[in-house]
Amino acid sequence: MSTEPKLIDLFNQYFEVVFADTPAKLQECYRIRYKVYCEEGLIPGFDVKHYPEGLEYDQYDERSAHCLLIHRPTGHIAGTVRVILPIRDQEDIKFPLEEHAGKTFYKDIIDFEKLPRTRIGEISRLILAPEFRARRGESKHIYGVAEDFESSLKQKERRRSDSSPQESDRRSGTPRRVFPHPILGLFVAIVRMSLARELTYWYGGMEPVCARFLRAFGINFTPVSPIVDYYGPCKSYIGEIADIMANIYRTNQQVWELLSDNGSFFSPPE
Repeated sequence: MSTEPKLIDLFNQYFEVVFADTPAKLQECYRIRYKVYCEEGLIPGFDVKHYPEGLEYDQYDERSAHCLLIHRPTGHIAGTVRVILPIRDQEDIKFPLEEHAGKTFYKDIIDFEKLPRTRIGEISRLILAPEFRARRGESKHIYGVAEDFESSLKQKERRRSDSSPQESDRRSGTPRRVFPHPILGLFVAIVRMSLARELTYWYGGMEPVCARFLRAFGINFTPVSPIVDYYGPCKSYIGEIADIMANIYRTNQQVWELLSDNGSFFSPPE
């Protein structure tokens, strides 16, 4: 019988999702966004001189739900994500990515304008702190996914039993990763924010490598646009939350247990 810890147990041991529901917590979100977007300069269009307070925020933050991902052993902020929410009494107000790329959406795949707009959330500002994307190739992307992530996942499986969880790497001093990837922790946050706001669709823009990485864990979005220039090259993706969770249940039970909190948030599909 396998003695390996379950994914949900590893997550609860090493990470915590914290709703950014106070001004102080929101500032922590904006601060890490400034560090990654502005100081690291990984995304075009975020010049430090435009953010003298050392905080990156925009006009969409007031209509968003925000979360922090905390690394329990150190207390450090591992990442942050926001979900831009619909405006219930103003259904004609567009989402930011829709405003920019909506004309390129594939109408034969989805008619975005006919979706229940009050149930859509745009996933945005999904980022990890530099120390949580320290493996080869991860530092180039705000969400810490290397172009050759497939080989890294295979190596991770081979090394899983070689060391104690999260022990420090002697060469780098960074935590050795036992939890597969912190981006899954950010999706725990996305699920919880979405359920709290009764959303039924996820929507957003990401690089194809990020979508491919999520698909490896069963989190499968449908591309609805070609690659567009939106603070760098990205595609638009969408998915009905129930369908995404059902696919995760069929393809990756451990990720389903993690995101559903062992079935507390979602019932197994029939």
